[in-house]
Amino acid sequence: MTDQGPGGPVALVVQRHVADESFAAFTRWQAKVSEHLRTVPGFLRQELVPPAPPHQLDWLVIQRFETLAAARGWLESEARAQLLSEIHRDTIGPEDVHLLPDTGGEHDAAVSAVFTYTIDPADAAEFAAWQRRIQDAETAFAGFLRHKIEAPSPGLHDDWVVIVSYATDADLDRWLASPERKAVLAEGQHFIERMQYRRTSYGFGFWFHEGEAGRRDNFAILRSNLVVLLVLYPVVVLWNLVLAGPVARLGVPPWLALFLGNLFASQILGWWAVPMAARRFRWWLAPTAGRWPRLAGYAVVMVLYALSMALYAGLLAWNVGLG
Repeated sequence: MTDQGPGGPVALVVQRHVADESFAAFTRWQAKVSEHLRTVPGFLRQELVPPAPPHQLDWLVIQRFETLAAARGWLESEARAQLLSEIHRDTIGPEDVHLLPDTGGEHDAAVSAVFTYTIDPADAAEFAAWQRRIQDAETAFAGFLRHKIEAPSPGLHDDWVVIVSYATDADLDRWLASPERKAVLAEGQHFIERMQYRRTSYGFGFWFHEGEAGRRDNFAILRSNLVVLLVLYPVVVLWNLVLAGPVARLGVPPWLALFLGNLFASQILGWWAVPMAARRFRWWLAPTAGRWPRLAGYAVVMVLYALSMALYAGLLAWNVGLG
């Protein structure tokens, strides 16, 4: 058990498969859930991760709470049950729910495989030893980041939970399909019979102590911010060329126009532009990216910056969208 245990912060992790035609309905429903959570004692914050086919088909929801009691209170509440009944027809199969210790970290750019095992207590030592052999094999594969195993904890979760993280989908695929994995799995075939597996484009950084997650990359935030700027600039240009003029002609005061511009940009960035850019630049944002890929990433970003500014300068010269 981690030292954040049932007495410390916890994360309620929910995976849910939603029908393709119900994505909009699920998003609206999740906004309703978020509003209600603001009134729940002990609630801290929520993250919502949409599907990323073909690897991640589920929606992933991470809800942070100050204590286990607060998380369980919400999980077992009539309010949550009522909300779930409203979206029942738009979802496929049961929701997959885990309560995990929250060490205070954040989501990272890794991808993960989540395994849940129901193990007889008498087999716990054998299971733990088998997991260590799996981890030894995993570390030999490119992109491996970490293997975290959490034993059952009364009141928190009854099963063994294992999360394996790699830098990219390709790295995780390589391990999952490898002969080395098949060989080590054969040694624990009786454990696999009661195993559940989910995959997600999420790093679960909050579940790892800083030492477990590896040395912090001091330039990781810089790279992420540069990617955000890469998509922010065109969005601001779009507002200035297409919408700022009509808004001003309507007599909207400058302070409100500034707010509307930021609202417009934040929604496009949060729902579409930043997730898309992060996927395109995952090879650059990955913690395990080597020196030359990182230098190449900086070069690509700088070229795209220059092209964006040159295009905007040309549009201004032609008075496109102005006046």
